[in-house]
Amino acid sequence: MKLPRPHVPLRVKIKVAEKQLVRSKNVLGLIDACSEGVRVEMARGPYLILLLSKLGVGPWHLDHEPPLMLRRRRRDGGYIPDANNPEFLIWRTKEDHRIKTFIRGDGAQLSDAGKRRKEIKKRKKATRPKRIWPYRPIQSRPMR
Repeated sequence: MKLPRPHVPLRVKIKVAEKQLVRSKNVLGLIDACSEGVRVEMARGPYLILLLSKLGVGPWHLDHEPPLMLRRRRRDGGYIPDANNPEFLIWRTKEDHRIKTFIRGDGAQLSDAGKRRKEIKKRKKATRPKRIWPYRPIQSRPMR
């Protein structure tokens, strides 16, 4: 089943980048980006590019942590926690995102794809009907 991947608004992407700069102790980079009214004067797109340049080098991808596949679903089709919640998003370089998704997760965990396969297997096992054993004892043939 293909999961809906909601569009992440630009303001959420900016909020995630600012939060990540503060967490990485690169407060000076955030102050540089916000100084002299840059945030007010710049359009949101160039401001996001400036923030990502303060994070480091590389093409950046926005990563859901935990992956959307492993999140619970609401009746209206949304996710718990919400897919666009800045607390559960993180900017990663393109290569780091690929490694986390397909090769290995953070540390020595399974990759996101591996976790997805494991979850699908667990769901199939839970929905499989249990084998009904006969109520009478199994009769064996007499030995000669």
